[in-house]
Amino acid sequence: MRSATKPYHHGALEQALVDEAVRQVRERGTDQVSLRGIAQTIGVSPSAAYQHFPDKAALLDAVCLAGSDELGRRMQAAVDAVPGDDDAGAVGRFLGVGQAYLDFARLEAHLFRHIFGPAAGEALAGQHPPEKAGEPGETGEGEISGPYLILLERIGELSARGLLRPGVQDGVLDVFAWSLVHGFSSLLVDGFLPLEAGAPVLALFGRLVLTDTAYATFAAAIGTPVPTPRG
Repeated sequence: MRSATKPYHHGALEQALVDEAVRQVRERGTDQVSLRGIAQTIGVSPSAAYQHFPDKAALLDAVCLAGSDELGRRMQAAVDAVPGDDDAGAVGRFLGVGQAYLDFARLEAHLFRHIFGPAAGEALAGQHPPEKAGEPGETGEGEISGPYLILLERIGELSARGLLRPGVQDGVLDVFAWSLVHGFSSLLVDGFLPLEAGAPVLALFGRLVLTDTAYATFAAAIGTPVPTPRG
């Protein structure tokens, strides 16, 4: 444990509290985290911690934001890892953000549950689908950001390249895609589904929303054979 007299710059203390809270949530979940305990761990008085966060809930809101930022960084890294300004690249980037989301849930189960827990709605306003569809990048209450914006960008790329099946609407596909990946991720981390159950579900999703040509690329990327049409 650090010395109880360790000095912190004002801004550095706030970040140190958040960093330690994120570490503890990752390790054991939110129930075992306390603001006083975190202050003790980093070597400051509870009163110093309360100058930045009035209670545990406020600190956990900051953890939500930090966790969402980390999820967004991993999704963006997956996008950046797929080269090519072509249809295969667009499909690969779309698959990449979904895989990054699933991997985050598997590897950061406690943090994943907290980010999308019942207390996270206010903290992550603007980082989820709006209640009513509007212009791209707007919710009516501010600009969209975070992982949701990354998903919208990838869907927009598919749409711009004509890779979506006729009748599939961008404003519905974002909710469909997120619901599918988030629902499967949640069932996986809670032990209700095995990882291998995801492949046929993903294949069905691709078949429903992508053109036949785009689906062939999609299926090849996930290792699902495409039936040869009978002539």
